[in-house]
Amino acid sequence: MKSMKNKALNFKNTILFKSNQLFFLSTFAIAIMFSSCKKDDPEPEPAVGTTPGTSFDNGIFVTNEGSFGTGTGTISFYSRSSGSVSNDIFEAKNGYPLGNIVQSMEIYNGKAYVIVNNSGKVEVADGTSFASAGAIIGFTYPRYFLGINNTKGYVSEWGVGGVLGAIKIINLTTNTVTGTIPTGKGAEAMLLAGTKVYVTCSGGFDNDSTVNVINTLTNTAEITINVGANPKSIKMDVDGKLWVLCSGQWDPTYTFLMKPGKLVRIDTATNTVDLSLPFASTTSQPSNLVINNSLTSLYYSYDGAVYTHGYNASGLSSSAIINRSFYGFGIDPVNDYFYGSDAVDFSSNGKVIRYNASATVVDSFAVGVIPGNFFFK
Repeated sequence: MKSMKNKALNFKNTILFKSNQLFFLSTFAIAIMFSSCKKDDPEPEPAVGTTPGTSFDNGIFVTNEGSFGTGTGTISFYSRSSGSVSNDIFEAKNGYPLGNIVQSMEIYNGKAYVIVNNSGKVEVADGTSFASAGAIIGFTYPRYFLGINNTKGYVSEWGVGGVLGAIKIINLTTNTVTGTIPTGKGAEAMLLAGTKVYVTCSGGFDNDSTVNVINTLTNTAEITINVGANPKSIKMDVDGKLWVLCSGQWDPTYTFLMKPGKLVRIDTATNTVDLSLPFASTTSQPSNLVINNSLTSLYYSYDGAVYTHGYNASGLSSSAIINRSFYGFGIDPVNDYFYGSDAVDFSSNGKVIRYNASATVVDSFAVGVIPGNFFFK
């Protein structure tokens, strides 16, 4: 988990499954996470319910994973125009819960695709009203959705045992799985560049160190790029180069990082690594790579703080811009405001803290249980 020293694995990428039940890598990680919360955080606004028929536009969606193993995940919505917060918008509109665990969501061609990890499905809803438009089944630990064209999408999954990584091909017209593209272990984040999709292979419940390159015209993995231990996040900069954040690899007892994390740059013209920046810590994993609207500044969480990295910088920064850790982290492309989530005690409602582009606290608001990812509309 993301903690002051990040001595535990990121929960979203390290929860252990056995006999279809959810187990956790280490209980002490939660206590460490609690200690990372700053006492001077602004008090969140109370959680606000929503009613069917509400329109969700010009705002930020927050995916709340839900209680570990048994609880249902939810979606919260923050309105830029009014500053109001609506919680659990899917069930309020449709009368039934999303399921366990809500991993991520994307809006593509006017439809919201909500990845429900432990339930092995993708819930589809109208991107404005959030009225259900069906569900796509046939996944094993799905992670993220990526739209390819008007009729095709990809969903990354960890697969059976959490190690048989793959990309599922989705027919967006019929909401069905039409094929599988095998990848490295723990297929995670995806990025579309022209006709190629770059897939980070996070290792799932094991380890991997590659980015797979898929040809979307043939739906085949053509190239494997070695980057660093357990790559997770991927972003493209203003020059068209890709940045991959590798979280590193723990020793068998999860005491130290045998392979520390790295920030790696890929030249898409040659599909080779042209810059590799290792992190010094053997007890803290970097996470939550995001990029600003101008595609010139990257941001990531590391060692209990948030750091920035210029797209043309040749070394890692030693100065933090926000001195606290977050469970999830995002940046609003409209105004470059930062959104950091606090999972609190991992069983009660969490909160989101907003920072302006200068990394100064603006306010905070209450959301659902274990807020993890953001989608900016």
